[in-house]
Amino acid sequence: MLRRSGTGLLAVCAIASTPALAQDRHLSFLACPVAQDMGPDRDFCFFVMHEGVRYGLSGPPDWGNPQLGHQVLVEAVIADKAEECGGVPIDGRVSVMPELSPECDEIAPFRPALRLSGPAPRRKLSEIERAAIAADPSASLQIVRLPPVPEHDVTLGRWETIYFPFESDRASGPDALMMVRLAELAGATPGAEVSIRAYRGATLLDDGRSLVEREGMARQRGEKVANILRGLGAHDRSIGVEMVETPPEADGERDWMSRRVEILVRAGR
Repeated sequence: MLRRSGTGLLAVCAIASTPALAQDRHLSFLACPVAQDMGPDRDFCFFVMHEGVRYGLSGPPDWGNPQLGHQVLVEAVIADKAEECGGVPIDGRVSVMPELSPECDEIAPFRPALRLSGPAPRRKLSEIERAAIAADPSASLQIVRLPPVPEHDVTLGRWETIYFPFESDRASGPDALMMVRLAELAGATPGAEVSIRAYRGATLLDDGRSLVEREGMARQRGEKVANILRGLGAHDRSIGVEMVETPPEADGERDWMSRRVEILVRAGR
């Protein structure tokens, strides 16, 4: 059962009374995301409370959105930009943990003062559109126009890196596009060789605990990327995969970078 609470008001007070936070401070913690009700014409946004401070949650495009019923792993630094979801903005990675956490069920009530730091309002529907949706709910589906994915230039002989959420082998949209470009590069290079190095990650939390991904994550990521490149046209015999299953020594600073796959396309020797 989802529960509504007064966290929104308490969090706003916490922001107002919190001293300036150092922008070079590294954050690394697990927490339940709280869904912030933004009113009838806007989507929810998410925030977390950590050590009495409210942080707005955001990540790179297509990285994965917070969701109720799961904790999130926040690995970030404080960002120099406007508030997000009524909280301190961060720059880094937010991973949705795979385990179910029924206690993460909080919805903060609507506060008009937060509307400036939340999602943009949805387009208002006409009476004709409302009637059509009432007759056929599928009519409510709308095309979402996302900003174009930035192109990533790839070249022979240079390692490219893909980063992953905690215990996930799902690459983001921009990284998937980079794999397409690497497969095209391999296909256009006679005798090309493709090297893949896949890693299992670890994270040091602010409270001193260590989180280590399960054994086999490096293999899972490496094999998936290799299969994607084969499906995109890279020759099977040209692909070599190295698995690094030993987790690194985590230090609590950008540990999300340990969860990665590196790809190199080079001309045949």
